Amino acid sequence: MEREDLHEIFERIQTGIVIIDPLDHTILDVNPNAAALMGHKRDKVVGRICHQFICPAEKGRCPITDLGQEIDNAERVLINRDGEKVPILKTATKARLGEKEVIIESFIDNRDRKIAEERRCAMIGYIDETVMRIREPLLLVKQNLEDLAGRVDDIPAGSGILQAELQVEAQRLAQIFENLLDIQRAIAEGREEIPESYKAFITRE
Repeated sequence: MEREDLHEIFERIQTGIVIIDPLDHTILDVNPNAAALMGHKRDKVVGRICHQFICPAEKGRCPITDLGQEIDNAERVLINRDGEKVPILKTATKARLGEKEVIIESFIDNRDRKIAEERRCAMIGYIDETVMRIREPLLLVKQNLEDLAGRVDDIPAGSGILQAELQVEAQRLAQIFENLLDIQRAIAEGREEIPESYKAFITRE
């Protein structure tokens, strides 16, 4: 592959790529995607120390130059122009460009996956709450009705005992229904902490 072809890939690939001097950790070059994630123009990044932008907490503990690893794959943090810590998935490895040894780091924005994971955890929490609100009461109703079915022949006719016990179980079922309505009301109020996917699940026709 010609050098011009490699440069074209470097410029157009939808992955951030940073080329670093392993001797002093200065940035030798960045591709447009990396510069965009950093929020800087290329000339504002080249020549700066990599830890000013990538893995700021790892200064002095670089997996490649300090810890002797050949390849590093990990979740890291990128600091953008606004000082925001952007989660990234990063791979770093040594390579040679001409006669010079360099570190090539490639990374992708990991914010969407992080948000999706947080929403998944929140949804699991609300599902757990829903199950907790109905499981134990339903089990109790089931056990009581089974017990009542086993005693129905021994209950004196006209004593009102059967009616009273059935009324108790009906009240328990009404409370279970009220618990579910309470969750539905919370969703209707649009509380921010309730995941959108859970709202859609609970309110679906």
